[in-house]
Amino acid sequence: MIKLIVSDLDGTLLDHGKRINERDLQALAKAFDHGLNLCIASGRMNSEIQILLRPFGNRYYTVGQNGATIHLHDQRLLASAEFAPELSTLLLQVTGRDEYIHFIHCTNDSYYVRDWNEAVLPYEARIMTAISAHADLEGAIAADRMRCSKLSYFGELHELIQLEAQFNDKFAGQIETFISDKDCLDVMPCNVSKGDALKLLIQELGIAPDEIACIGDSFNDLSMFALTPHSFAMSESRDEIRSSASAVVHSVAEAIDRIIAYNYMSSTK
Repeated sequence: MIKLIVSDLDGTLLDHGKRINERDLQALAKAFDHGLNLCIASGRMNSEIQILLRPFGNRYYTVGQNGATIHLHDQRLLASAEFAPELSTLLLQVTGRDEYIHFIHCTNDSYYVRDWNEAVLPYEARIMTAISAHADLEGAIAADRMRCSKLSYFGELHELIQLEAQFNDKFAGQIETFISDKDCLDVMPCNVSKGDALKLLIQELGIAPDEIACIGDSFNDLSMFALTPHSFAMSESRDEIRSSASAVVHSVAEAIDRIIAYNYMSSTK
């Protein structure tokens, strides 16, 4: 029996207007009515997830920042991860000051940019918490005034793929990298991913991997697909994502209908 539904947000549960459509809202309510639990696993901050899932109160768990934070349904922090300060400093030196738009994510749900300018505006519009400018990020990290848990770089996909290769060559065995959107590269601490976070969460909940179902659309969802035989890729996702899932769906609502049907068939055997 499936006990926990794990859903990505962008490209999965959120539409192009960054909202949950009515059909998916009703499907989530239906899942709760059938005794299923919900976890949102996203590259977004926990504070953003709370805003988006406001209709459901505290009835869900969150894996934020691609696994850097794990919150229980009562908002208790189960676990968090960040780069060592000296590694953060080295990572920030890989690109030039103005080469990419990039955000610094902290485990306290803060976003930072090195310099504030109009080029940041389109990216700020995609998130739901304020971004702060900090000219001396390295100094703040070295003084332990800031804990960096994730770096996000925005640009053309082909350039981000090259940047990803550069990071992985220079910091092999020290970081994880994901192309998390069509124009976004995320750099994470080593052994931090949605899948690694889910392992900790289901251990806490006493749930087995085959008792969860995961829904996603991007490369940062593959680690959680690998965790369970019940994985659903969105139909608009890339070929590599769809081929890594056990099923392809057009909506979260469709995945939930299949999960409920699977549980019904399992209970009647």
